[in-house]
Amino acid sequence: MIVPRKRWLGLVAAASLSCPALAVAQPARPEVRPASASETPQFRTRTNTSVAAAAAIPFDQFNPNLRERVRKVVASPTLVTHADSEEFEGSVAMYNWLMDHPDRATLAWQRMGVTCSPITDRGRGFFGWADDNGSDVVWSTIHSSPTARVWYAEGTVKAGKIGPRVPVKGVVVMRHTLPATGEGTIRHEIDLFCYADHRAAQIAYRMMGNKVDRHAEEAAGQLMMFFSALTRQMKQHPEQTEQLLAPPAPAVRAASK
Repeated sequence: MIVPRKRWLGLVAAASLSCPALAVAQPARPEVRPASASETPQFRTRTNTSVAAAAAIPFDQFNPNLRERVRKVVASPTLVTHADSEEFEGSVAMYNWLMDHPDRATLAWQRMGVTCSPITDRGRGFFGWADDNGSDVVWSTIHSSPTARVWYAEGTVKAGKIGPRVPVKGVVVMRHTLPATGEGTIRHEIDLFCYADHRAAQIAYRMMGNKVDRHAEEAAGQLMMFFSALTRQMKQHPEQTEQLLAPPAPAVRAASK
């Protein structure tokens, strides 16, 4: 089984959904993705796939308030990144269930011995992640179909104890090809759009330099692996499913004296 890097498991489904470029723990990668000639970036690169990803978002199906918030992120992003496609074997039902329950997916990783911060179910289809620095991000699935899933996130990300508190909004488009039989080869890829307050984003960019793009691309790839590796694990070891995906144990209250 391929295990994602430990530090990222707790925040990849949260900070990645909002603005992974501000999560400073990610090791840098040597390459930087070139910008598309047909797109003009605000700060850093956009990707060759971002137009196709934006076309997969059904704006006309959203209520007016959500539509405008999502459109602003996609039309005027601070940063856009893409993770190359990945193929793996698994169950479509399991793949979708894990994306519907990222809190339980995180718990499964913990049960396999991988250290990660918790993701919490905040009710009504919303999930959240927070850290000791003051970051707090909430997201939900706003579209799901046999060809794509779209998440929308809002919150604040604080890059370390002394970093600025940055309001962020994010849209993640997971495009996928699913086997018609419900079992078999699943292929998916991610495009991530992040919008951050202009002044705060400039401060964060000066702090991190050209690591911004590298962190964002790595985070997008880790987000795909967060779901794909678990889906593959359940396919290969179905006997582990009940144990790994069981609900958390009820909290034990201390007996009153």
